[in-house]
Amino acid sequence: MSDNWSKTFFVLSLIGFGVGYWLTNSIQFGLCVANEVTTDASCINFYERVGDPVFFGAGALALVFLVLLFTPQARSAWKKFAVWFVPLAALVFIFTPEPSGWINITPAPEQVFQYVSLVYVVISLFIIGLVTFSRK
Repeated sequence: MSDNWSKTFFVLSLIGFGVGYWLTNSIQFGLCVANEVTTDASCINFYERVGDPVFFGAGALALVFLVLLFTPQARSAWKKFAVWFVPLAALVFIFTPEPSGWINITPAPEQVFQYVSLVYVVISLFIIGLVTFSRK
């Protein structure tokens, strides 16, 4: 595999990160203004529900692809992990329930997105580091 693979996916993940940021901040970017005074809450909820997982997921991917640009020898070992983790993370993101009621034991979706993305980055960096430093 050439370095173009990592560069392409790094750029795509940065674009996804930007799109996620734009969707998550729908009020600031004027996406959900019902009129000049009020905002549309259902619009905000929709954009946050879509934007949060894209923002956190693409940010995590961008960080890992950036590291892979400098450690191409670890790419195949990392890919074995990512092939199963990324689809599972996407399923978690899709099926994370919205909290209901004021007493709720489940974490908010944004927290789930943050935790899953953090786990992905930590495991990815561990695998990349393990492969990189074991070959030296």
